[in-house]
Amino acid sequence: MVDIDLDGMLKGLRSTDVEECRAALEDSRELLTEGWADRRLLQALIPLTAAEDDQVRRDASWCIGKLALLKLGDPRSVERLIALTADQDKEVRSNAAWALGELAGLRIGDTASIEALNTLLTDEDGEVRGMAAWALGRMAERMRITSPASIPLLKAMCREGSESLRKGAEWSLERIERIRAR
Repeated sequence: MVDIDLDGMLKGLRSTDVEECRAALEDSRELLTEGWADRRLLQALIPLTAAEDDQVRRDASWCIGKLALLKLGDPRSVERLIALTADQDKEVRSNAAWALGELAGLRIGDTASIEALNTLLTDEDGEVRGMAAWALGRMAERMRITSPASIPLLKAMCREGSESLRKGAEWSLERIERIRAR
């Protein structure tokens, strides 16, 4: 494992210099990919979801999702991720949906997350729609919360031309139906 200069990385993440921040985010992505996580990193990432720079928002939302996958989450990130579901950048929207789904695995999320994900089910980008469908299924499976409004949107996705989108929507519908059956 690489020596970690957490203080230097945190300083870079808090920097007002975009290039310095991007470099710190790149280091963060690399370390997270190796399975390293720290709560201080998460605290520094949350404010970056509101950055003006597209790449900073892309990387910050991805890192928050990866931290959740590594079992480290913070309820304060949910509101920021919900805001990112309306971002102009499709990768940011996709990362935000994925991160919301990963946070659901830690039982972090709420009905506002579901509403934002429902909106993404009609996104122009197929990857964004697919990630939103997965996140809704994950919320149903892990948190046992759902919305009746998700069902017609997911059923419409089942008629998509893309097999992966159809299968993702079907997977989510199965999890939602399990909750409704109880």
